[in-house]
Amino acid sequence: MLLHFLLVFCLLKQIPAEGLNDDLVITWEQKVKLDEFRTIMEPHLPHDYMKADIYLLRWLQVRNFDIPAAARMLRENLRWREENEMDTVLEEDWTEFNNQYRFNLDSCDDKGAPVAVLFVGEWDMRRAVLAGQSDKMRRFMVKCFEEVTTVLRNMQARGSNATRVNIILDLGSLNFQVQACPRCIPFFIYLVQSQGAYFPNVVNVGIVINTPDVIIPVWNNFIKPAAPPEIQKLVDVYGRKKSLWREALLTKYGIDFVKMSHEMGGDGPDPVDSNDLRKSGYLYACPELK
Repeated sequence: MLLHFLLVFCLLKQIPAEGLNDDLVITWEQKVKLDEFRTIMEPHLPHDYMKADIYLLRWLQVRNFDIPAAARMLRENLRWREENEMDTVLEEDWTEFNNQYRFNLDSCDDKGAPVAVLFVGEWDMRRAVLAGQSDKMRRFMVKCFEEVTTVLRNMQARGSNATRVNIILDLGSLNFQVQACPRCIPFFIYLVQSQGAYFPNVVNVGIVINTPDVIIPVWNNFIKPAAPPEIQKLVDVYGRKKSLWREALLTKYGIDFVKMSHEMGGDGPDPVDSNDLRKSGYLYACPELK
């Protein structure tokens, strides 16, 4: 209800409200296209949440409000979801993978968007390859995005205007032999590709921290210049000097590390991991310092 009110308010005013989530601000012309897009797609949408403005806008925004292009992308996504049984992916037993490949929700930014921390430096990708679990590893990655989108929907239903999540990838325990094996690299590529293809406009920013010094010039001089513009805009990489990335979290992204958990150097409450998130029914509220 709050999201709908904010959206209608901004449509009437046709000006962005200061501090308002940009995903909630569209022009009257874009609103007309949104209504047309809904008319085209609504008969094909299997869930009520997919018929909400905020869901439909994602596909239009990522295709610059080109209705045919957005419709093709959404139809392909619906086909992918059906083929991969995404409606039941959260019902599967992920306990072992959740423990081996940590993913926490740890505080929110200054606009109320949750912060997810993926400890990819600890993720033993080679283990999954050697155990013949490559397919399950890829499914685990899209499961994480499905969890995030479910959390966002639940937050919105409880009055939040959060539409995206901030992702921090911690490389603090990176082992090149484990994470950079030739058969492991495709997992990281799939992680990025999945976000863009199947969960567009869900991630606000990807912040890589505690990056080994040898990787930073490779990223800055070779990988980033060759990456698609959306990845260049989405991903920022920081080294292992905590004072630098903590300052960047606060000043550039509105994430106060002091409000994060002790593991991240803050004074906030313990984070919520994937197992606890499932037990809560994927309900998450931005914590406050006591």
